[in-house]
Amino acid sequence: MRTWKRKSVAGVLAMGAIAGLQFGAASARADAAYPAKPVRLVVPQAPGGGTDVVGRLWADYMSRHLGAPVVVENRAGANGVVAASFVAKQAPDGYTVMVAGISYLAFNPYMYKALPYDPQKDFDGVSLLVNTPFLLVASPSTGIKSLEDLARAAKAKPAELNFASAGKGNSTHLVVEMLEQRLGLQLTHVPYNGAAAGLTSVMGNQTQLMADVLNTAAVQANGGKVQPLAVIGTRRASSVPNVPTLAELGVKDFPLPGWYALVVPAGTPRSIIDRLNAETRKFFADASVKARLDALQLEPLPSRPEAVKEWMQRDSKIWGPLIRQLGLSND
Repeated sequence: MRTWKRKSVAGVLAMGAIAGLQFGAASARADAAYPAKPVRLVVPQAPGGGTDVVGRLWADYMSRHLGAPVVVENRAGANGVVAASFVAKQAPDGYTVMVAGISYLAFNPYMYKALPYDPQKDFDGVSLLVNTPFLLVASPSTGIKSLEDLARAAKAKPAELNFASAGKGNSTHLVVEMLEQRLGLQLTHVPYNGAAAGLTSVMGNQTQLMADVLNTAAVQANGGKVQPLAVIGTRRASSVPNVPTLAELGVKDFPLPGWYALVVPAGTPRSIIDRLNAETRKFFADASVKARLDALQLEPLPSRPEAVKEWMQRDSKIWGPLIRQLGLSND
C-alpha cells in the first residue's frame, strides 16, 4: 500500500511537471506569435487632443511595423480615471496598451481619495513616450521680459501678480506653484476652464502669467501677444530659439510636468513588453516620426521599460507633497 501511494504521489508530481512544461511551452508559443490579432491603444482623451495626436502617431507606425493593426480607442473622462481604471482590469496579454500622462500616474493618487486603480501595482511600463515642454509667458502689459523681471516684480508686490491655468490641479497650475516655491515668490492662482481661456486672459492682461504647452504658447509669443520668459523642458525650442530654459536661468533639476508613457496591465509577459519596447525604439528612430514630433514640439523619450515606474515613483514624491500642501482634490 505504501509503495502504491509513493508511486501515486510521484506520478501526480510528474504529471504536474509535464503540465507545467506544456503550459510554459504554450505560453512561449503564444508570446512568439504575438501579435496574432489587433492591438488596442487606449487614449484617455477625446479625439483631437494632444494625447490623442501622439497616440495615433504611435498607432499608425505600429500598425505598419508590428505585424497587426493597432486600433485607437478613446476613453475620455475624469482626468484619465475612466481609461486607467478600464485598462487596469484588462487581460495582461499585450493586446491592451495605454498612453498614460504624468497626471494619471503621479497626480491622481493624491487628487482622489478613492482612486479605482493603483498606478504602481496595476500597470507595467513599456516605454516613456514624449515630453510636452511648457513655455512660461507674461502679459506684455506688465513689462516683465525675463525670469529676473518676474522675480523682482513679484517680490515687490507679493500676491498681486495673478497666474492663469487650465484648471485646479492641472499641470499648468502645478508647474507655476512649483516654480513659486523654487523662486520664493507669492503669486495668486486664477483657474480657467481650459488652457485656451487661460492664455487669452494673459493676452488681455486679466491675468499676468501662465505656463502653457509650448506648441500653443509659442504661437502667441511669436505673434507678440505674450512675452516668453522661459522654456520648461530639457532643451531650447526651435520655435522660440532665443528663450532660455529654466536650467540655463539657474533653476536646476526642475521636474518635467508634461511627460507621457506607454503602459500595459500588470503581469503582461516580459517578452511582449520587450517586443513593444523594441518597436517603440524604432518608432523614435524613424525619420518621418522625428519630423512630426519636431513639428508638434514634443521631446522624444526613448527608454527601457523600467524607466516608466522609476519616473512615476520619482514624480509622485515630487508632486504629491505639493498637491497635499495646496489641499487639492477632485473628489
